[in-house]
Amino acid sequence: MTETKQLPPPTHTSVLPNWLNKTLPWLILLLFIAGVEYWLGWKTILQPWAVLSWQQLSIAMALLLISYGLRTWRLYDYFSSLRPYPVASLRLTLLHNFFNNLLPARTGELSFPMMMKRYFDINYAQSVSALLWFRFLDLHCILAFAIYPLLVVTPLRRLAIPIILLWMLIPPLVYLLRNKVELHFVGKDGRLSELAQKMLFGLPNTVMGFLKSWGLTWLNWLVKLLTLAWVLDQFIDGVTWNVLITAVVAGELTSVLPIHAPAGIGTYEAGIITALLAFLSPAVATSAAINVHLFVLGSAIIGGLVGWLLPKPKTA
Repeated sequence: MTETKQLPPPTHTSVLPNWLNKTLPWLILLLFIAGVEYWLGWKTILQPWAVLSWQQLSIAMALLLISYGLRTWRLYDYFSSLRPYPVASLRLTLLHNFFNNLLPARTGELSFPMMMKRYFDINYAQSVSALLWFRFLDLHCILAFAIYPLLVVTPLRRLAIPIILLWMLIPPLVYLLRNKVELHFVGKDGRLSELAQKMLFGLPNTVMGFLKSWGLTWLNWLVKLLTLAWVLDQFIDGVTWNVLITAVVAGELTSVLPIHAPAGIGTYEAGIITALLAFLSPAVATSAAINVHLFVLGSAIIGGLVGWLLPKPKTA
């Protein structure tokens, strides 16, 4: 676990007025639900589920739950104080994922430091910094899944492998040069500087700790993205795996947008639709995107129910 360091004081900046930040996500949700009913009809959207077998859905659901398990393993390995509490660590991961998927504008992330403090008495500085490190690895990994498929369909396809290899060097370089990078941001104001210092504070202390967190991140996203691509493939025809992966990656990347409706409704679909419009009609792309998102939300809800039923640690 990381040593205690002095973190910069938090800064609070908002591009939009507070009332608009609170209202706009819910307005997006209502407009999306009404717009889909008017344009396609929810009954038509949900019809493809009738032809999917429960065996197929069970396997896909199990694979997504495995990805949650890999995320738990990453957390469990990072904090040595969690070693006596593997079940409680899984509970925290499942509930955190539930809140993250259902609440608007990534406010579900707040549940992570709160539960880490409540369950394991880990202070906010350590838990927030660890979360930022995990999110840095997540974003780097998912962008790798976007960069390579996009490059291979352009005139730059011969450079796809060299570029992705260079991209893969970023996390180890950040780790090896962490002291120099930290000195670069020390004393500087601004949101980027604050986030960078907190993320660097969350870096593992050992090379093995870094390799484990990085490797488990890749395993998690490999399982999750391949599963979602397979689910998407059940709702459309005539699209390559390259396009399927790009589409689900585009959906996942919408979670970093500043405007995010409750449960990501509308924005998640927009990401997938954008990637599919060159190959499918708007109606087919919209229907497929909605159904994939429903699968993601259903998995998060089931995982959340399982997490709620798991026992809390005795230290809580």
